[in-house]
Amino acid sequence: MIIYDQVSIAFIQKAQEMLKEILGDLGFPVKTSRFLFQNYLYPIKVVVFEGKEWGHFQSGYFQIGLNKKLIYSAKDSVIRDILKHELAHYLTWIKYGDVNSHGKEFHDTCRLYGFSSSISEATLNLEFANQAKEGDIEAEKVLEKVKKLFQLAQSSNPHEAEIATMKANALLLRHNLDHLKNQDEDPLYMDRVMIQKRKDAKLMSVYEILRHFLVRPVVSMGKGTCSIEITGTKTNVLLASYVANFLDLEMERLWQVSKQEYKLEGLRAKNSFFMGLAKGFGEKMKSSKENFSSDDQKSLILVEKNLDVKIRQIYGRLSSTQSSHRTDERANSLGVLKGRELQIRQGVEGKLKNLFLTYQKGRSS
Repeated sequence: MIIYDQVSIAFIQKAQEMLKEILGDLGFPVKTSRFLFQNYLYPIKVVVFEGKEWGHFQSGYFQIGLNKKLIYSAKDSVIRDILKHELAHYLTWIKYGDVNSHGKEFHDTCRLYGFSSSISEATLNLEFANQAKEGDIEAEKVLEKVKKLFQLAQSSNPHEAEIATMKANALLLRHNLDHLKNQDEDPLYMDRVMIQKRKDAKLMSVYEILRHFLVRPVVSMGKGTCSIEITGTKTNVLLASYVANFLDLEMERLWQVSKQEYKLEGLRAKNSFFMGLAKGFGEKMKSSKENFSSDDQKSLILVEKNLDVKIRQIYGRLSSTQSSHRTDERANSLGVLKGRELQIRQGVEGKLKNLFLTYQKGRSS
């Protein structure tokens, strides 16, 4: 996951200045946030992430990632070498497209720009005081409780299901209020879900639903790819990522069942059904939050405003996202009904994966 806090943002700024210096030394014309290569301007963009490798390059987003542990454990010269390695992937991709990660084209690029074998190698030896992280105990406890409430929300008794949903919302609210007390130290995390070639009604429906989980989803358009970027506290992002992956499958299942039962046909009906699902689920969540006490409702507004402020620091000004699909009213109405009944049924994973800090061959190294 990508992470944002005051330390990582400062590190990103430092790394981007390093990258500009490297590009300048290689003879590339450098603008404020882009560099010129083969008559095209390409973004200079660095992010900080939690993951297995020291660094990666993601071609779909023109983005170089650095592991957050480098902030505390690596000398500037090491960071500079990692940036050169990932820049070599960037330049290789621009010139050759999608090729073997550390194949002939990559090594040709390294030689062309005078990068030593230590930079072109796919492994890196760096001593860390803490090699692995067993998990985030606080996040695990909250996710486990929310998981149990999701199970209770499957009750055939509408009243019991509503109470369980309200309790899940209240639990997430309490968790976020606790984090507000330490907002200067509390980082934001970002994860990408629903990665596909283009934006469609299903992606936009998931986008609308995720807005109810105390995260800020953003539709991100890359070269030949589209995704939802989920940003918020670590617990909320983990939960919302799970919800998105669950919905990706569940919405298709609900469509197939409704399609057969109600004789629905065509892409317009399918798109309208998906948008109806999001609307119906939103109505249910809104009704649940209306049962909050006045203090909790005020707290919810505070949490939402705080998140909006932090999101603006990361993304700046965001444009609105709208759907232009023509509506099949019958399919949409059926989607609304199914959305009001939609439950997040499966369990949330209880443990976070350990970190293995090595360069790895593949698309992201």
